[in-house]
Amino acid sequence: MYKLKTPQAPLALTTAGLIPFFVSAGAMIVWRDDPAQANTAGIWLIVYAALVVSFLGGIRWGAEMTRRDKPRFGELAPSTFGVLMGWGLVIAYFNWPDRLVFVGMMAALVFYYSLDALSGEMPIWYRRLRLWPTIGALASLAAAFFLSA
Repeated sequence: MYKLKTPQAPLALTTAGLIPFFVSAGAMIVWRDDPAQANTAGIWLIVYAALVVSFLGGIRWGAEMTRRDKPRFGELAPSTFGVLMGWGLVIAYFNWPDRLVFVGMMAALVFYYSLDALSGEMPIWYRRLRLWPTIGALASLAAAFFLSA
């Protein structure tokens, strides 16, 4: 549980998980002169980010469930934040200025990164693995922030 080297499968899958972030942000750059197309790419980005934030919450939920016969409410409750925040931000994308939604999703990613990085119960390799994908996702969302009207 406390080995330092990241296993190959999580490393490869996590790296591949950045592709939709980069493709969506890249599409927003390519289509920046076509607001309808850029907005479509923004939807791709916010929906994918919502899925990832939900997944990160699921990881925490699963880790807590496997560690204890009586999972702690204080550990499970933050796990639900991802799905609720993601769902709310996808809905908000259609009603709020895009920029606020991208900032909200960035906050959700930082929240989960902080929980994982500070957790003494998550494997060290996992805590280290989370840094670069979080930075990549934040960079994509920051690009979308600056490209959105």
